Amino acid sequence: MSRTIGVVGAGVMGHGIAAVFASSGYNVILSDVQDSFLSSAMEKMRWSLESLSKKGALKEKAGDILARVRTTTDMNEFASADYIVEVVKEDSTVKRAVLEKLDRIAGPDCVFASNTSTIPITELASMTGRADRFIGLHFSNPPVMMPIVEIILAKNTSEPTLSATQDLVKSIHKEYVIVRKDVPGFLINRLNDRVILESMKMLEAGTEMSNIDAMARFRLGFPMGMCELLDFVGIDTVYNANKEMRSRGFSTEESSTLREKVESGNLGMKSGSGFYPYPKPNVYARPVVLPNEGMFSVSPVRLLSSAINEAAWIVRNGVASREDVDRSMKLAMNWPEGPLEMADRFGLDNVAAMLEKQFNESGSERYRLDPMIKEMLDKGQSGIKNGKGFMDWNEVRKDFGSVSYISVDNFAIITMNRPDRLNALNEETWQGIRLALEEALVEEQVRSVIITGSGRAFSAGDDIDMMEKWKSSMDAKIWMNTLAQPLLDTISRYPKPIISAVNGIAFGGGCELNMLFDIVIADSTAVFSLPEGLIGAMPPLGSSYGIALISRKLARYALTGDWFSAEEALKLGMVDVVVTSDQLQAVALEYAKKIAKVAPLSIAGIKSSINAVRQTFAGHAKSATDDLLLLVSSEDFHHGQESFMKKKKPVWKGR
Repeated sequence: MSRTIGVVGAGVMGHGIAAVFASSGYNVILSDVQDSFLSSAMEKMRWSLESLSKKGALKEKAGDILARVRTTTDMNEFASADYIVEVVKEDSTVKRAVLEKLDRIAGPDCVFASNTSTIPITELASMTGRADRFIGLHFSNPPVMMPIVEIILAKNTSEPTLSATQDLVKSIHKEYVIVRKDVPGFLINRLNDRVILESMKMLEAGTEMSNIDAMARFRLGFPMGMCELLDFVGIDTVYNANKEMRSRGFSTEESSTLREKVESGNLGMKSGSGFYPYPKPNVYARPVVLPNEGMFSVSPVRLLSSAINEAAWIVRNGVASREDVDRSMKLAMNWPEGPLEMADRFGLDNVAAMLEKQFNESGSERYRLDPMIKEMLDKGQSGIKNGKGFMDWNEVRKDFGSVSYISVDNFAIITMNRPDRLNALNEETWQGIRLALEEALVEEQVRSVIITGSGRAFSAGDDIDMMEKWKSSMDAKIWMNTLAQPLLDTISRYPKPIISAVNGIAFGGGCELNMLFDIVIADSTAVFSLPEGLIGAMPPLGSSYGIALISRKLARYALTGDWFSAEEALKLGMVDVVVTSDQLQAVALEYAKKIAKVAPLSIAGIKSSINAVRQTFAGHAKSATDDLLLLVSSEDFHHGQESFMKKKKPVWKGR
């Protein structure tokens, strides 16, 4: 193991890297051009290490660690170094002068590493006579806190150099990802650039900043909103990195918003103002970003689609592995999931559709669908919903007649699958939903259930062909006792959360079932109705549970059969969230993931209480179903069914 580490450059990154090595027991030589820079660096290291010591994060006293750091303005002292990390100004001319001098001073076996974030490692290696012993070692800021390092291979980096660097990184208790091709921006910066640029494009198109940041924090689970992050990092830092990557062939674009911020001196926290105001320059006060309904108007698929596309390019071109792509963003940016895992949750078909839309509107190459994603879709690999995408997901698949069932990860998806009949509820569907729910109940890893419909409808309600078979109230009673009531009882007592994803028409029974689900998410184009009275029947759940638990205003729709929109259903309280079509699956899975984070016993207790409230009104529902059974024996009921089938206006007789 190398014992003496040289660090050239005592700026923010340089002194942070020096502190990391010294904390791990290495002797460190820290160099810069002026003693004042070095004195300032040592004071900042002392403050940082003492802060960590107070938190119990260090095994030694700050003073003992700092005793292993020797400062100098004389680079000749690097002759004794086993490994040297260059952290000087991001300027090729400056770096060349430093590297050429170091190359003459350092021993023949000394490995050189650069912490550059923008200049190709191969270009820097060519400035020395040790191209095989030159490598990229990119720390994230702040080095003492961030758990990950990018190891970047230059064109001629040798395996022994890679191995020595891997061992070195392990010895300082950092994780690493390997970037095997020296591309502009390496791995983390390339992916960050895609997400940041897209957030700026959304902002420039009129999306509210508060909605973008709230979506990133409270839906995606990012530690900061996009504008909040830019302020924290430094808007000029991000702008200049984008400029450097563009100059080196990375297919990205300049953000006019970031350029204007830089030109006006609004650089974020460092200047006291950026996207948000701060008490004064270099004093951080976290901006107030709160969850709001508007965050559901912002598509996470749009925000991340170009980053997902870039991640596919990275994997397809052998720049980094799938595992390292996702791990890099989870560790460097503290994302709860990597871009490829999120792509699987969004659905690669939805990602591809978004990329196509953006490409057609802008013509930008960053939206051109990567061949890897296209090939996966051609093979039917669209992500978590069918068990395979960028990842292989352990899944259980079953069919219960006209109802399909898949459990994957920690949730199950139940899909009514009669698209040609708008998922009308026939005998097989009523039974199939119940059997699927019972299947999800016995699978211990399933923490929640999502119910949706295939095609353009959630469910058009009870199948008229089924209802036509009811010649008397006894026929309807058999249906109620053997099919409908068992499902309603199962739902009203179900111990796991049920999430509904309403993807289109939700009429009659398809509307009423949503009154018993725990979380209801609706496509903005979904339409609801309780039209049973128009065919001589009645909505038993809508006129009981619906009125009691949701809203008195449902009476209007039960009494008239009028249609109402997803937005109206939201106002009534029957729907919890309204989203665009491309977000429906993503939001349902967001809630499934949130539920999975809650303690299982807590969920069980909450569900028990919810179900107890529902049971309070079970008698009213029973009374309503009895009224429905009586209606089946009426002339009006049979006339209503016949009129509907023949598309004639019914003439009611009241008997």
